[in-house]
Amino acid sequence: MNDINKFIASLNDNQRKLLIIALVFVVAALLDRLFIAPTMSHLSSIQEDISKEEATIKQDLRFLNYKDRVNQESEEVDPYITKNMLSDNEMIAAFLNKIQNLASVSNINIIKINPMPGEQDVQYWKYQADLDCSGTLSDLVSFMHTINSATDLMKVDKFSFNGKRTDTDEIKATMTIEKIVVPDKPMPPKAPDANATQAAAPASA
Repeated sequence: MNDINKFIASLNDNQRKLLIIALVFVVAALLDRLFIAPTMSHLSSIQEDISKEEATIKQDLRFLNYKDRVNQESEEVDPYITKNMLSDNEMIAAFLNKIQNLASVSNINIIKINPMPGEQDVQYWKYQADLDCSGTLSDLVSFMHTINSATDLMKVDKFSFNGKRTDTDEIKATMTIEKIVVPDKPMPPKAPDANATQAAAPASA
């Protein structure tokens, strides 16, 4: 310690100033090395983590918005999906019962109704019924509109009107009404056509 004091005492004013400046630089370098640089590096790492979290949050928000749209679309489609699949005969009976109820509400007189067997497609079942009925023109049009706008996925596929009776305002009509049944679960494999299978089979010797 005495040697340091003697060394400092031997210096002139300019040399002492230079020494002080050098010591300041050395201390600053040590502070930067020991404290400032690690702190800045840590802050940089924190900022990088924050940026990554922000990107993740933005992506999650996009997923949530997409999920909301999917849920909304699912709610809009849900009334048209059949969750409890019935047997073919039960489906046809329910189909005919729906037609009869709508006809009764629309003041339509059903003369004859002829259902067709259900047809299986890749993603749905299709049912059809030929209908002979009578009613006023406005009631028939209202009946057809009710069928086409029902959530049962029904539509009037074909129709024709016959002449009006002389003693009444009623006219006769024939219609083909179609109903689509979309199950909420994947469709089973389509059953092979028995007639096509027999036709494709090789003739026995």
